[in-house]
Amino acid sequence: MSVQPGSIVNGKVVRLHDFGAFVELAPDVTGLVHISEVHRDFVENIHAYLTEGQDVQVKVLQIKDDGRIDLSIKRAEEDWEEEAAASPRRSSSRVDKDFNQRLRKFMHQSDMIQGEVRRRRRSHQ
Repeated sequence: MSVQPGSIVNGKVVRLHDFGAFVELAPDVTGLVHISEVHRDFVENIHAYLTEGQDVQVKVLQIKDDGRIDLSIKRAEEDWEEEAAASPRRSSSRVDKDFNQRLRKFMHQSDMIQGEVRRRRRSHQ
């Protein structure tokens, strides 16, 4: 099997680590899917997304000079768009603004609840 950068191939997860998954593409040909390349969402626990022995489709990102192969599961998806081609800063600034508003509201509500809990504790003493 000839593995070329940019090609999409099938493989099998052979080992899981906190930093990623080793995927066997062919006998004696194994590459690494870094945890950031497992899913579009933030992956904190790789075990929630992959299991050893699972068949996966991966995109070959690069083959390094020392022979190591970098792979991606999320980029192998048909509807994947490179982040550079995705909408520019405008949409991200809108998302940031909405997030900041929700965060401020949450923090305010949290402070109110904590204040109420402190008042109730004092009144029961």
